[in-house]
Amino acid sequence: MNDDILKIKAALLYVVSAFEGVDILRTFKILYFANKEHLALYGRPIIKDEFYALQNGPVPSKIYDAVKLAQGKANAFQTDEIKELANSIIAGGEDDLNYVIYGKQAPDMDELSKSDVVCLNKSIAESKDLSFKQLSDKSHDYAWDKAWKLQPASKMDILDIARAAGVSDEMSAYIKEQSEIDAILS
Repeated sequence: MNDDILKIKAALLYVVSAFEGVDILRTFKILYFANKEHLALYGRPIIKDEFYALQNGPVPSKIYDAVKLAQGKANAFQTDEIKELANSIIAGGEDDLNYVIYGKQAPDMDELSKSDVVCLNKSIAESKDLSFKQLSDKSHDYAWDKAWKLQPASKMDILDIARAAGVSDEMSAYIKEQSEIDAILS
Protein backbone atom coordinates (compact mmCIF):
# COMPACT_ATOMS: atom_id res chain seq x y z
CA MET A 1 0.00 0.00 0.00
CA ASN A 2 1.29 3.43 -0.97
CA ASP A 3 2.55 5.48 2.01
CA ASP A 4 0.61 8.53 0.79
CA ILE A 5 -2.66 6.57 0.91
CA LEU A 6 -1.91 5.28 4.40
CA LYS A 7 -1.34 8.89 5.52
CA ILE A 8 -4.55 10.05 3.80
CA LYS A 9 -6.46 7.22 5.46
CA ALA A 10 -5.02 8.07 8.89
CA ALA A 11 -5.86 11.78 8.54
CA LEU A 12 -9.38 11.03 7.30
CA LEU A 13 -10.05 8.59 10.13
CA TYR A 14 -8.54 11.02 12.65
CA VAL A 15 -10.96 13.76 11.60
CA VAL A 16 -13.93 11.39 11.47
CA SER A 17 -13.08 9.99 14.92
CA ALA A 18 -13.39 13.47 16.44
CA PHE A 19 -17.14 13.37 15.75
CA GLU A 20 -20.02 10.96 16.13
CA GLY A 21 -20.54 11.08 12.39
CA VAL A 22 -19.42 14.11 10.41
CA ASP A 23 -20.78 15.53 7.16
CA ILE A 24 -18.59 15.34 4.09
CA LEU A 25 -18.31 19.10 3.62
CA ARG A 26 -17.02 19.58 7.16
CA THR A 27 -14.60 16.67 6.74
CA PHE A 28 -13.23 18.04 3.48
CA LYS A 29 -12.85 21.57 4.83
CA ILE A 30 -11.16 20.45 8.06
CA LEU A 31 -8.63 18.51 5.99
CA TYR A 32 -8.13 21.47 3.64
CA PHE A 33 -7.59 24.01 6.43
CA ALA A 34 -5.23 21.68 8.32
CA ASN A 35 -3.31 20.90 5.13
CA LYS A 36 -3.01 24.60 4.30
CA GLU A 37 -1.78 25.51 7.78
CA HIS A 38 0.75 22.67 7.83
CA LEU A 39 1.99 23.70 4.40
CA ALA A 40 2.52 27.26 5.64
CA LEU A 41 4.27 26.24 8.86
CA TYR A 42 6.37 23.28 7.72
CA GLY A 43 6.54 23.45 3.93
CA ARG A 44 4.67 20.20 3.36
CA PRO A 45 1.03 19.20 3.33
CA ILE A 46 -0.34 16.65 5.79
CA ILE A 47 -1.93 14.65 2.99
CA LYS A 48 -0.82 14.37 -0.61
CA ASP A 49 -4.29 14.44 -2.11
CA GLU A 50 -5.14 16.84 -4.91
CA PHE A 51 -7.74 19.43 -3.95
CA TYR A 52 -10.23 20.56 -6.58
CA ALA A 53 -12.21 23.80 -6.58
CA LEU A 54 -15.84 22.71 -6.41
CA GLN A 55 -18.78 25.01 -5.83
CA ASN A 56 -18.80 24.67 -2.04
CA GLY A 57 -15.02 24.85 -1.70
CA PRO A 58 -11.93 22.64 -1.96
CA VAL A 59 -12.47 18.89 -2.19
CA PRO A 60 -9.72 16.25 -1.81
CA SER A 61 -10.09 14.05 -4.90
CA LYS A 62 -9.05 10.63 -3.58
CA ILE A 63 -11.08 11.03 -0.41
CA TYR A 64 -14.10 12.21 -2.38
CA ASP A 65 -13.81 9.19 -4.68
CA ALA A 66 -13.62 6.94 -1.61
CA VAL A 67 -16.73 8.56 -0.10
CA LYS A 68 -18.61 8.08 -3.38
CA LEU A 69 -17.53 4.43 -3.45
CA ALA A 70 -18.60 3.97 0.19
CA GLN A 71 -21.96 5.50 -0.78
CA GLY A 72 -22.32 2.83 -3.46
CA LYS A 73 -22.23 5.29 -6.35
CA ALA A 74 -21.74 3.55 -9.69
CA ASN A 75 -19.72 6.46 -11.10
CA ALA A 76 -17.07 6.33 -8.36
CA PHE A 77 -13.49 6.17 -9.61
CA GLN A 78 -11.99 2.92 -8.34
CA THR A 79 -8.40 1.91 -7.72
CA ASP A 80 -7.03 -0.38 -5.02
CA GLU A 81 -6.05 2.73 -3.05
CA ILE A 82 -9.54 4.26 -3.33
CA LYS A 83 -11.08 0.93 -2.31
CA GLU A 84 -8.77 0.81 0.74
CA LEU A 85 -9.97 4.28 1.78
CA ALA A 86 -13.62 3.44 1.08
CA ASN A 87 -13.41 0.24 3.13
CA SER A 88 -12.30 2.25 6.17
CA ILE A 89 -15.47 4.39 6.32
CA ILE A 90 -19.25 4.19 6.24
CA ALA A 91 -21.09 6.98 4.42
CA GLY A 92 -24.80 7.40 5.08
CA GLY A 93 -27.39 10.07 4.51
CA GLU A 94 -30.09 11.30 2.18
CA ASP A 95 -28.12 13.24 -0.44
CA ASP A 96 -24.56 14.23 -1.31
CA LEU A 97 -24.44 17.35 0.86
CA ASN A 98 -25.94 15.61 3.88
CA TYR A 99 -23.88 12.44 3.79
CA VAL A 100 -22.31 11.64 7.12
CA ILE A 101 -19.05 9.73 7.41
CA TYR A 102 -18.28 7.23 10.17
CA GLY A 103 -14.97 5.44 10.62
CA LYS A 104 -14.89 1.64 10.64
CA GLN A 105 -11.54 1.65 12.42
CA ALA A 106 -9.27 3.85 14.49
CA PRO A 107 -6.71 6.00 12.71
CA ASP A 108 -3.17 4.62 12.51
CA MET A 109 -1.44 7.25 14.61
CA ASP A 110 1.98 6.02 13.45
CA GLU A 111 1.16 7.63 10.09
CA LEU A 112 0.61 11.10 11.58
CA SER A 113 3.39 13.32 12.94
CA LYS A 114 2.95 15.48 16.02
CA SER A 115 2.72 18.56 13.80
CA ASP A 116 0.06 16.83 11.66
CA VAL A 117 -2.04 16.17 14.75
CA VAL A 118 -1.62 19.73 16.05
CA CYS A 119 -2.84 21.20 12.74
CA LEU A 120 -5.70 18.69 12.47
CA ASN A 121 -6.80 19.44 16.05
CA LYS A 122 -6.70 23.18 15.42
CA SER A 123 -8.73 22.81 12.24
CA ILE A 124 -11.27 20.56 13.99
CA ALA A 125 -11.64 23.06 16.86
CA GLU A 126 -12.03 26.03 14.50
CA SER A 127 -14.46 24.26 12.15
CA LYS A 128 -16.64 22.05 14.35
CA ASP A 129 -19.26 24.71 15.12
CA LEU A 130 -19.28 26.56 11.79
CA SER A 131 -22.33 26.34 9.55
CA PHE A 132 -22.24 24.87 6.06
CA LYS A 133 -22.17 28.39 4.58
CA GLN A 134 -19.45 29.59 6.96
CA LEU A 135 -17.23 26.61 6.11
CA SER A 136 -17.82 27.07 2.40
CA ASP A 137 -17.17 30.82 2.52
CA LYS A 138 -14.02 30.39 4.64
CA SER A 139 -12.63 27.89 2.13
CA HIS A 140 -13.20 30.23 -0.82
CA ASP A 141 -9.68 31.64 -0.51
CA TYR A 142 -7.15 32.83 -3.09
CA ALA A 143 -6.27 29.28 -4.22
CA TRP A 144 -9.91 28.24 -4.63
CA ASP A 145 -10.81 31.50 -6.39
CA LYS A 146 -7.93 31.25 -8.86
CA ALA A 147 -8.74 27.63 -9.76
CA TRP A 148 -12.51 28.28 -9.93
CA LYS A 149 -12.06 31.27 -12.24
CA LEU A 150 -9.76 29.24 -14.48
CA GLN A 151 -12.42 26.53 -14.70
CA PRO A 152 -14.91 25.26 -12.13
CA ALA A 153 -13.91 21.87 -10.68
CA SER A 154 -10.26 22.36 -11.65
CA LYS A 155 -7.25 21.26 -9.62
CA MET A 156 -5.93 23.76 -7.08
CA ASP A 157 -2.20 24.43 -7.29
CA ILE A 158 -0.22 23.66 -4.13
CA LEU A 159 1.70 26.94 -4.45
CA ASP A 160 -1.56 28.86 -4.62
CA ILE A 161 -2.75 27.04 -1.49
CA ALA A 162 0.51 28.06 0.20
CA ARG A 163 0.04 31.67 -0.95
CA ALA A 164 -3.51 31.61 0.43
CA ALA A 165 -1.93 30.67 3.77
CA GLY A 166 0.38 33.69 3.55
CA VAL A 167 3.72 31.89 3.22
CA SER A 168 6.94 33.83 2.80
CA ASP A 169 8.78 33.96 -0.52
CA GLU A 170 11.42 31.63 0.94
CA MET A 171 8.83 29.07 2.03
CA SER A 172 7.09 29.35 -1.34
CA ALA A 173 10.39 28.61 -3.11
CA TYR A 174 10.96 25.62 -0.81
CA ILE A 175 7.46 24.25 -1.47
CA LYS A 176 7.95 24.69 -5.21
CA GLU A 177 11.26 22.83 -5.07
CA GLN A 178 9.73 19.99 -3.03
CA SER A 179 6.80 19.74 -5.45
CA GLU A 180 9.19 19.46 -8.37
CA ILE A 181 11.17 16.74 -6.58
CA ASP A 182 7.94 14.84 -5.78
CA ALA A 183 6.90 15.08 -9.44
CA ILE A 184 10.23 13.66 -10.59
CA LEU A 185 10.10 10.80 -8.08
CA SER A 186 6.51 9.81 -8.79
